[in-house]
Amino acid sequence: MTQTNRYALGSDIGGSHICSAVVDLLSGGLCSEPVPTPVDSSAGAVEILDAWAGNLRQAASASGVPVTRAGMAFPGPFDYARGVSLIRGVRKFDRIYGLDVAASLGVRLAGSGICEFRFLNDASAFALGECLGGAAQDAERAVALTLGTGVGSGFVAGRRLVDTGDEVPAHGWVYSLPFDGGIADDAFSTRWICRRYRELTGREVAGAREVAARYDTDPAARRLFDEYGERLARFAGPLLARFRSRVLLLGGNIARAWPLFGPALERRLAADGSPAGVRTSQLLDRAALVGAASLFLSE
Repeated sequence: MTQTNRYALGSDIGGSHICSAVVDLLSGGLCSEPVPTPVDSSAGAVEILDAWAGNLRQAASASGVPVTRAGMAFPGPFDYARGVSLIRGVRKFDRIYGLDVAASLGVRLAGSGICEFRFLNDASAFALGECLGGAAQDAERAVALTLGTGVGSGFVAGRRLVDTGDEVPAHGWVYSLPFDGGIADDAFSTRWICRRYRELTGREVAGAREVAARYDTDPAARRLFDEYGERLARFAGPLLARFRSRVLLLGGNIARAWPLFGPALERRLAADGSPAGVRTSQLLDRAALVGAASLFLSE
């Protein structure tokens, strides 16, 4: 690995921001503190792309090391191979629909040295990041689930993303897999937590954090998180067995409530004979940065 190839930018793009840092691909560590930049995703294409390019340029400069490549974690739908956004109708990024993001950034970053771009799903970036420099860096194989407004996933073997073949669902995505009469995206999301709490109590809540805050005093909250852990184990167990993984890696906002649903999840996995251990994110918001940069790891 040459000095130039040793480093790559990693970026995490959300609906309200971009955050980037240069990553040392040998160690999985960041070369400087992440650089966040607010972005109005409802703005026009020029404003969005200018903000992204400015952020990448700033992060590269802050690192003090040579960098020519940028890996970018992007929410779907997105054509990750071609670098084209397919998001529309959700009041974010509508104005860049169908745009070649790599070419558009390349023009704006002319003279900076940054000339190569790769893209991947944000949940996949989380999985790769934790396997390169986080909670699963000692794992040969890992199944990662991100739990929040939906369910993201990543399957990693030998620090490489696996998204084809018999061991993983199509594209490595679990969100549309059937579970308990619906799909996983509904079964383990904030929507399920709010709906289940309403069924148990007749009361409305805004999200998982509100239910978690009631855990010590509300039997319904305790029952809900026990159910959540049990259900997640029933869903994840077959995925782990199919991928031959002994590590289940959890991230996302709901994973922050791990102490509340973790015991039930681990009990059920053990009762079902799964040898897998469960780990939660170590890198947190930095995982996607490391994972996105790791797209260049083989070079």
